[in-house]
Amino acid sequence: MRIIKLLVATTILFTSTVYAQDRPIGQWRAHLPYNTAIDIASDGASLFVATEQAFFVFDQLGNELIPYSKVNGMSDVGMQGVGYDNITETVILSYTNSNIDLFKNNEFFNIPDLKLKTVTGSKAINSIYTEGGLAYLSTDIGIVVINLEKKEIKETYTFTKKGQNIPINELTADQSFFYAATGKGIYKADKNSPNLQAFSSWSAIDTVRSYIGIANQKGKIFTTLVDSLFVIDNNTLTYLYDSDSNTKRLCPGNDGLWILENYDNFTGQCKKISDNYTFIDSFRINGFPTNLLPTNLPDSTKWISNSVNGLMVRTLKGAPYGVLLPEGPEYFSSYDIYANDKELWVAHGGYDDQYRPSNNRYGFSQYLNQEWTNYKIYDYQPFGDSLINFTNILKAPNGNVYAGSTSSGLFILKPDGSYEYYKQNSIISPSSTGGDLYRVSGFAADDDGNVWITVLGGVPNELVVHTADNEWYTFATPFYSMPITHGAGNIIIDDFGQKWYAAIGGGGVIVFDDNRTPEDKTDDRSTQLLAGEGSGGLPDNTVYCLANDQDGAIWIGTANGIGIVNCPSSVIEKQCEAEKRIVQFDDFAGYLFQNEQVKAIAVDGGNRKWIGTNNGIWLISPDGDEILERFTTDNSPLPSNIIQKITIDPITGDVYFGTELGLMSYRGAAIDADINKSDDLITFPNPVPSGYSGTIAIKGFVENADVRITDVSGQLVYKTTALGGQAVWNGTDYTGRRVQSGVYLIFATNKDGSETQTGKMVFME
Repeated sequence: MRIIKLLVATTILFTSTVYAQDRPIGQWRAHLPYNTAIDIASDGASLFVATEQAFFVFDQLGNELIPYSKVNGMSDVGMQGVGYDNITETVILSYTNSNIDLFKNNEFFNIPDLKLKTVTGSKAINSIYTEGGLAYLSTDIGIVVINLEKKEIKETYTFTKKGQNIPINELTADQSFFYAATGKGIYKADKNSPNLQAFSSWSAIDTVRSYIGIANQKGKIFTTLVDSLFVIDNNTLTYLYDSDSNTKRLCPGNDGLWILENYDNFTGQCKKISDNYTFIDSFRINGFPTNLLPTNLPDSTKWISNSVNGLMVRTLKGAPYGVLLPEGPEYFSSYDIYANDKELWVAHGGYDDQYRPSNNRYGFSQYLNQEWTNYKIYDYQPFGDSLINFTNILKAPNGNVYAGSTSSGLFILKPDGSYEYYKQNSIISPSSTGGDLYRVSGFAADDDGNVWITVLGGVPNELVVHTADNEWYTFATPFYSMPITHGAGNIIIDDFGQKWYAAIGGGGVIVFDDNRTPEDKTDDRSTQLLAGEGSGGLPDNTVYCLANDQDGAIWIGTANGIGIVNCPSSVIEKQCEAEKRIVQFDDFAGYLFQNEQVKAIAVDGGNRKWIGTNNGIWLISPDGDEILERFTTDNSPLPSNIIQKITIDPITGDVYFGTELGLMSYRGAAIDADINKSDDLITFPNPVPSGYSGTIAIKGFVENADVRITDVSGQLVYKTTALGGQAVWNGTDYTGRRVQSGVYLIFATNKDGSETQTGKMVFME
């Protein structure tokens, strides 16, 4: 996907290109933020921008933004910096874990040596300097030199003092010497020294102060502390200027040195000092500037990477600023996800294992029609400067979006843009666990259009319902044995209208039945499921997630595997407990996901289960006795193995994975049958291109239909069973050979033969 979005008007015009075509089954997509620009480099025609999670290129000639991630070639996530070498035309990408990628001709080449190197302490890459086909990486273990033509590490210059390693913050050079800014002074070495790897080849200019940056401005070497600027003249440091904030970086300019400064109130300042050390330009921006590149354009265009607002452009003095971003959410966390028919809502907040909120200020986001809309404090007027840490999100049948915060209560966004907010003196009770906290922890909509809400943290009423006719009711279950009284977490509703929710802190599961009469509490019933036979049969009392499968069974993810309740209608009468299913994977037999913390469970249209843990993702068969897919950071584009949420779009089959480092989606093979049932079966791709080797998807079936594909003469080519409402085929016959070009017919029938469907597809030569 290649997307460009202009957020603020500028004097430069940009065009946009959006590719909204359907995705083949098995294809991944990254949904990462690109606003956190931490560094920038350029070859004169394109801008290369490193963000906290990913990387993108702005092609100035084609007016095109091109985002990159692990999906399209990057080896890792979590960027640290970027550099460019004109000799080899190579972009150098560094990661926070010390991994290194080289990018050229739209291809990535990984150099993992530093990442894999075993050292004591940090290996962080602090900056990148290029010269003569070499990249000099200033790191906490020294200066790592990469031969860009050979794509290998050439050597390392290690600085040590009294047996202690000296981290290098930045390197620059003039015609004759290298200059290194370190946490313990400034060091200089002759470029032609035969042994730069020896610290004795480097002479000290200063060994007292901690320098964060250094730059060559037309032959003069400037260096800076966090708040003081110096120039090096004849190996002597001459003081020039004291900053009233924190200096971030020194950037060479056309006619002066740029000093980038950050302030505590999410603003930054860019100041330019002339060759005679007087300030000749200064401007403020929203967010924190991290690097600045001037151009030779007549309007003095400057490109600025901004760790809050992305890639910014400033043209003439006093002109407005432009912000350019590939489409993406404003934050990487996706603690809760709602997805339906290509519409996505993401809550960006979170809380730790002690249920302490993260104080995340990024609110929630919507993805619709290939565009992201972000709702956060300061930018979205109803939030002001105080509504933060949204951890739950749901779009109700009436179109209202319910957003729950574990700090700021309940926010309801209506289809017409109006809203309702519930915090103090409202239906949401204040938490007994801390001050001014109003802690919503879960949503579920029932078949009557009512939205059920759980409240986290020692409240009088842990369960709230907002009915379809706009009435509110609260409920408190009996004082069951739970660490946090009336503390409720994730909630689902079973096929019988019963509400199941996690009792946080190790209280198992509460099952509540209002008998579909929320206004009448006299017929309410409830029970608690705990670990142990006779107490509920759970594998563990710490419950993270629940899911209702297509057979009506309740799957419960705990700190020690999965429990399955196959007879949920009998639970409250104490006639049914959770089953700890014994399965055999490879040579190991044991309880289902025993010893795994199961953080997320989602059920697809084929009744298969997607399981998220701290060790990645499993797709298992409907009964759980077979592993169908296994995804980790090693064999997929997942940015992290720690999975926070899994949500499936029932219309498209897209499976969304919320990880601790970003949101990804995967086009699954199963969709819901009842929603997608169609008289006309839909095939993608159709026609099937010559040489196509991917998966062919056919959707619109009745549930789990028997599917047969024949040639025009009626000869059977392939037979399968639909996964919910969709069948998949790899385009080969029973011998494993690709079928010949021509027309193929599709026939489907349900289990009892009462419904039939037909379709056709074409294979190209």
